[in-house]
Amino acid sequence: MSTSKIFMSDAVAKPKAPLSHAVVAGDFVFVSGTTPFDANRQLAPTFSEQMHQVMKNLKQILGECDSSLDKVVKANVILTDISRFNEMNEIYRGYFQEGKFPARTTIEAPLAIAGMMLEIEVVATR
Repeated sequence: MSTSKIFMSDAVAKPKAPLSHAVVAGDFVFVSGTTPFDANRQLAPTFSEQMHQVMKNLKQILGECDSSLDKVVKANVILTDISRFNEMNEIYRGYFQEGKFPARTTIEAPLAIAGMMLEIEVVATR
């Protein structure tokens, strides 16, 4: 029987919603939708800065779960404005090894917190 373990990072903004940063179950790490807040709950003003902050937060959470961006197998990207798709792709591409990108879905949808332009959730192996 597989058990799961809850992870909350002290280096990433604590969510106000009832959720964990990640849950480890067996060899998998399920990371909740990761927001562009820094550890002090400050939100960057530009899309590019928010995208880099999300990736930094994902990297931190995965690292604490004995995983990494290189082990991401699936990503779900939520953009509040789909016209940012190409900009998101260019930044996203820089965080993964060329030719070894995870499976990914990208959708446009409103987000719960005003000013947030994106959110990304991932599943990774350990």
